[in-house]
Amino acid sequence: MTSDPTQPFTPPAPAPAPAPARRARRAPRALALAAALVAAGAGTALGGPAAGASPAPERATAECAVDGFCEDFEGLPVGEPSGRWAVEARDCSGTGTATVAAGTGRDGGQALRIDGADGYCNHVFAATELADVATSTGLYVRFWVRHTTELPAQHVTFLALEDVADNSRDLRMGGQNGALQWNRESDDATLPAQSPAGVALSAPLPVTEWSCVEFALDGPNGLLETWLDGELVEGLVVDGEPTHDVDQQWLSRGAWAPEVVDLRLGWESYGQGADTLWYDDLAVGTTRTGC
Repeated sequence: MTSDPTQPFTPPAPAPAPAPARRARRAPRALALAAALVAAGAGTALGGPAAGASPAPERATAECAVDGFCEDFEGLPVGEPSGRWAVEARDCSGTGTATVAAGTGRDGGQALRIDGADGYCNHVFAATELADVATSTGLYVRFWVRHTTELPAQHVTFLALEDVADNSRDLRMGGQNGALQWNRESDDATLPAQSPAGVALSAPLPVTEWSCVEFALDGPNGLLETWLDGELVEGLVVDGEPTHDVDQQWLSRGAWAPEVVDLRLGWESYGQGADTLWYDDLAVGTTRTGC
């Protein structure tokens, strides 16, 4: 289960208009990755804006794909997310909040702040549609995140995507058993499997420092890769070949060909688990930007 991000990714020619927010279901996945990933230049800017800390290094620049977007939250008013962003809680809401906050970004500027409370009805997200991203050629998302509390043993979500090929249930990224995981809402499948061996193939999300998270979703072929600070996370890969403790459970129900139509950053806990998170410097498109 390896990836070579140094090889070029050559998507088909883009359509003359952005993909609509709702599309017909794609064919089942193939068993090989349709294309390799494009690596961007180096340049990692870790270190958080905690009180008394030294200023963070200048952020790495990332070119936005012509069929995607970048977001550093600097152009938005402080307060409730606006522009392409809206506060959303699909199931129910409580005391959790989503705001654009000043002085909290990687370079001391603005960032999206999520105050996530525990309990099922504290779901809160800042959401944006992906109608302007040609997701049929491959979706690549890069974001920087800083949070205050270690991922709990119970399941939590900090990123979700609506999958219209799965009855609009969510593809969810978060944590369980203290490590990063993907979860499929429709059947509660996890990536990796939540066995001790599977969890060991994932990684915790560092606290009180900025971390770079990337993922590549090849929806038509049902493939997924995930990186943390530029390193591929072995347990967070679906490569079409069932691997015990990794994606065997994920692939066991048959063809998985997600069609995601939105991106939501926020917090859901399903029992216990509260956290405060900041998101900054997103890059969304069809090519990998790197950290």
